[in-house]
Amino acid sequence: MSNSAQPNHKSVPFQKSAYLFFGKALPVIVLFLITIIYSRSLTYNDYGTFQSVWMYINIVNVVISFGLSSVILSTNLTFFFSFVKKNKKRIGLFYLAVIISALIIFFLFSKNFNSQTKLLLIAFIIIQNIVIVAETLLIKQGGERKAFIINLFYSILFFGWHLYILFAGYSLVYLVTGISVISIVKLVVIQFIPVINENYELVTDDKKFAKHWSYVGVNDILGIISKWIDKIFLLYLLTPADFALFFNGSFEIPLFGLLVSVIGSVMLIEISKTISTKERVMHLFKESFRLLSVIVFPLFFFLLFFRTELFAVIFKNKYDPSIPIFLICIFILPIRINNYVTVLQYYQHGNKIMAGSVLDICIAIILMILLYPVLGTSGIALAIVLATYCQALYYLWQSAKVLHTDILSLIPVKALFRTFILMLLLYACLYYSLDRAAYILKIVVAIILTMLIILTGLYLHFSKKHSNTYGLTTKT
Repeated sequence: MSNSAQPNHKSVPFQKSAYLFFGKALPVIVLFLITIIYSRSLTYNDYGTFQSVWMYINIVNVVISFGLSSVILSTNLTFFFSFVKKNKKRIGLFYLAVIISALIIFFLFSKNFNSQTKLLLIAFIIIQNIVIVAETLLIKQGGERKAFIINLFYSILFFGWHLYILFAGYSLVYLVTGISVISIVKLVVIQFIPVINENYELVTDDKKFAKHWSYVGVNDILGIISKWIDKIFLLYLLTPADFALFFNGSFEIPLFGLLVSVIGSVMLIEISKTISTKERVMHLFKESFRLLSVIVFPLFFFLLFFRTELFAVIFKNKYDPSIPIFLICIFILPIRINNYVTVLQYYQHGNKIMAGSVLDICIAIILMILLYPVLGTSGIALAIVLATYCQALYYLWQSAKVLHTDILSLIPVKALFRTFILMLLLYACLYYSLDRAAYILKIVVAIILTMLIILTGLYLHFSKKHSNTYGLTTKT
């Protein structure tokens, strides 16, 4: 295969990636807007229960799907369908056992819902899983643009229904019923879209593929548990009102996790273009640190210095008690300036990635048990931050071992330190120069400055000589 430049062909995967990114980003943005609107309008109890719904749905969805969407995306469809056809009895029994077990556990142990609401949520979870599989198949068969358009209209209806329920008289039952109907409509639309038909072929390595499917399923479950473990822990200790206060102090910055994931995917694409040397892998890993630090460090200091003003403007001071939790949680950002598993993914060390997820969960649980009696909910937030740092260090250590180098060789320490200190001084000066200004003026000025800093940093990064199509410098 020729490695000569073919710009017209390169644009195709880029466009597909863009459709996938924005397709995934739409629901995240919409749910973030709903979070703001609902937290300002609902009582603490209603809002806490509302957010617990999405926590349960996220967790149960991942458990009962057991890596199905990830496997479909990462596997040749002909191979996948052939494997399922040959092993449909075993696969069917396994998923039936997983689904029934997960839904029974949800029904028996979920908190703050009556039986009617639980059954409604179970129906919604099943509908959502079917929709996710259908959408994944559409994307896999070349329908990224169609999936984006469908998600655009779905997000509009999803947002509109939330607003209608809020202003017509909030009811969780009516809310979930409406979303279920919208999801069914989405499923029907997907089914009417023509896709590429593939012929079946015999599967030659059942055992290897079954092992891969098992690994993906377990890793997806570990990932969702790691993401929600602090909320799971506190949901059964706090009232819905107190849970609402913690939730709004600890919610994830919209699109940030997706951005880290995309950077990791781009790195894998770049590394996999040719047979990469150790030096090239290390260089690309360092470049991803530099690229994400341009975005993360300004965002971190904006949130650090203007947290009080931000909560006052967004939540009208209603969630000021959440600010101490928020202050602790944002210290996850400085460590999340890379996708730390990229090297391990490239060299196929899935067992080490899974070990890192288990380590993260175990450390978080131990620290939560130790810190909660002393610091309360602040201790829970601190436990999650410390566990995240430990997991990142573990992945760095394992990546360094794979590349036969030391950890510091993988990190552009001087460049990151300079950027960090520069941002610290810049935002400190900005904050104290606006000391007497109104909250809204502080926020507007700080947002404009942050956008300018990020755009300038990205321009300088992408304008480097020898930058490739995706923006990661390739010169060594």
